[in-house]
Amino acid sequence: MARSKVSKKLMRRSRFRRRITFLAILFVVIALLTVVIFRHRISPTFVKDRPVAVIDAGHGAFTSLGVIDVGTSHYGLNEADIVLDIALRTQKHLESRGWVAVTTRDGDWTPFNLAQRSTFAGALKADVFISLHLNSHTSRRAHGLIVFYWRPEDKSLAELLQKRLSERLSLRDRGTNTAPFSVLVWSPVPAVLIELGFLSNRREAMRLSNPQFREKAAIAIAEVLCEWYSKTQRQRK
Repeated sequence: MARSKVSKKLMRRSRFRRRITFLAILFVVIALLTVVIFRHRISPTFVKDRPVAVIDAGHGAFTSLGVIDVGTSHYGLNEADIVLDIALRTQKHLESRGWVAVTTRDGDWTPFNLAQRSTFAGALKADVFISLHLNSHTSRRAHGLIVFYWRPEDKSLAELLQKRLSERLSLRDRGTNTAPFSVLVWSPVPAVLIELGFLSNRREAMRLSNPQFREKAAIAIAEVLCEWYSKTQRQRK
């Protein structure tokens, strides 16, 4: 019995040490990532008149169980994988149009929790924050695109994205809506969350699995952001 108690204590201590080590590594990664990108933001070579976008590929964080959150999954597809691909493609197309585009993750996982993803955009003094997601519903018939926003001043951005993306991607226009998502509530910059179709709908899942469709979606997002930014600049003059 004594040996059993000692063994349990040792196991608890070992788990505690692993958690502390993981949290310490996580803190260091966040600090280093912030410093590196912030230095890029204020570097002398940084062109001051270039717009800055932070593109959040939804999910990808570690859950309390120590596994990576992959979002919704249907037909062998994971939401986190698809939105990451679209985010990286959007980053490429924005940068080719003169933007500075930063993603909250470029692999399976991110060190940022939900609130940190949008506050990170504030630390970078970004012009816009976009969070990419895929929808899911108990009804397989549910389909289409919806863009969420929180602050009234972000409504025009949400409506422009909703209108342009539903037209260019031939997705049902489900309109815009407000929702207190953490990435929107805590964002100090213009922010929207795009549900780019329903992964639970077989037809839309097949389209989302196609690299050509994801490329088309990324180009459309980049073009709409350019249109929105041009309008905001004209209004400020």
